[in-house]
Amino acid sequence: MDNNLIDEIRKSVNIVDVISNYLPLSKKGKNYFGVCPFHDDHSPSMSVSEEKQIYTCFSCGASGNVFKFIQDYENVSFLEAVKKCADQSGISFSYGKEKRNNKNQDLLDIYEFASKLYQNNLHSSLGKEAREYLKSRSLDEDVIKEFQIGLALNEATMLADTLKKKYDDATLLKSGLISEGEYNIYDTYRNRIMFPLYDLSGNIVGYNGRIYNNNNINDSKYINSRETAIFKKGELLFNYHRAKEECRNYKFVIIVEGQIDAIRCYQAGYKNVVASLGTAITKEHAMLLRKLSNNIILCFDGDKAGEKATNSAIEELSKLGIEPKVVRLEDNLDPDEYILKYGASRFSEKINNPFNMMEYKEILLKRNIDLNNTKDLAEYTNLMIKEISKIEDEVLKEISINKLASETKLDIKFIKSKLEKPKEIKIEKINNKIKYSKYEKSEQGLIYYMLKSEKVIKIYEKKITHMPTDRYRKLAFKIDCFYKEKGYIDLADFLTYIHDDEESSGAVSEILRLDLKEDFDEEAILDYLNNIKRYNDKNLSNQYKKELKEEVSLEKKIELAKKALAYKIRSENNE
Repeated sequence: MDNNLIDEIRKSVNIVDVISNYLPLSKKGKNYFGVCPFHDDHSPSMSVSEEKQIYTCFSCGASGNVFKFIQDYENVSFLEAVKKCADQSGISFSYGKEKRNNKNQDLLDIYEFASKLYQNNLHSSLGKEAREYLKSRSLDEDVIKEFQIGLALNEATMLADTLKKKYDDATLLKSGLISEGEYNIYDTYRNRIMFPLYDLSGNIVGYNGRIYNNNNINDSKYINSRETAIFKKGELLFNYHRAKEECRNYKFVIIVEGQIDAIRCYQAGYKNVVASLGTAITKEHAMLLRKLSNNIILCFDGDKAGEKATNSAIEELSKLGIEPKVVRLEDNLDPDEYILKYGASRFSEKINNPFNMMEYKEILLKRNIDLNNTKDLAEYTNLMIKEISKIEDEVLKEISINKLASETKLDIKFIKSKLEKPKEIKIEKINNKIKYSKYEKSEQGLIYYMLKSEKVIKIYEKKITHMPTDRYRKLAFKIDCFYKEKGYIDLADFLTYIHDDEESSGAVSEILRLDLKEDFDEEAILDYLNNIKRYNDKNLSNQYKKELKEEVSLEKKIELAKKALAYKIRSENNE
């Protein structure tokens, strides 16, 4: 890699502009603030500095430069993040295939091989019946290819026999593609159309296997992958890796329940769709959805179970301050069935005219309510007031109040007087929870100003021979190396320099959250140096005392005692 080119690419984009493409930022003073996408944040706790070209969350501690933000937000590699910035600036940047270092690489490789085998089966002469089934389901060739749909033949050990040549049985069983019998291992999926499941980066990590003929009529309609080291339903959204780009164009994301629903929507032109794979929306799902867009449309099945899933999703998204829109499908149909029955254009009408949160809740609350009955009307009004209290959008809140007043013939002032006051959310800094010794604080302070000033780096080079704490010692050394190599210090460039060192990057994040003055004074730096020297002297004195106890030679004992005393006196003189 050409590091100078990478630095040039970073400087070619403005971190404020880049992050603004992902989430809203508002300017307060010198910096910009937004809701942090990396934790369960309800109020703007992430600061973005245009001057320093870095971001820092004062709640969860996430920090870095523009490359780091894209990496973590989009779940991509460092070089992919660099490439995205280069593309924005029109700078030519390419790289070879990255060396993958994943502890579960064997499992990913097994799924990659299985995918090729299944796809080959589908397009072979033995896959004719399965292809005809897919055609009868109106899945076209482009979609079959795009979603890598395949076929497991009706052979007990076809995949197992091939994989055994390279992997041991224990590894194969961990994949979930292979099961264990009384005498041998065998293929988990047989005589099924195979629909891949992907992780956030687009790697195949699981399968849904569907029956398509009468050969296994007594079996379950679907066999779904069990959870493995690489497949966790509660942490993945189907089609996420494709939808993340599309959502920027559409400015919204559709979430459906099932994989087939998502594929059908995709074929109908809505590529900004993800699926929860039939599970309830989790906190992790909600945070992933927020990364895609704050404009979320829930389009679950039209039956009672779909309504329950919708309400559950609303509750989970509300915890992140998101008010989704809702599409409800008539005739108890799921999106796949609805598009096949009524067509893509009618489905589009639904997507283009979703219910907002209050409209949807109003529909639910009005069911089985007689508004001409005084008791029912009072119950409905109280429930609506409770829901209106939760609205954060002031315009929507005002519209809802006026609508309720008109509907119930109640005075607007009365309704407003009954609204619950919003709870104040306080940001608690992580630093307040961690207790540091005065020596650690001195190391942190020195490094904090080393990241800002060449002068402090030079003082470090002259005065400090040893930093007591391992991670700070390593970080200070790297700052010094960067300065000697580049001839300058720039925090955003330094973060690129250490991008593959998690320990040093974490230490920088820790230090950036310190409540220290922007500019240093030499007296403070001198105080840091004295504290660090004092710690080192105490350490050396204790070390010599320990050696003294173990030494047998009288001559060496005297020498060690002198050294221990000398460092003790030096340490006390610095108190």
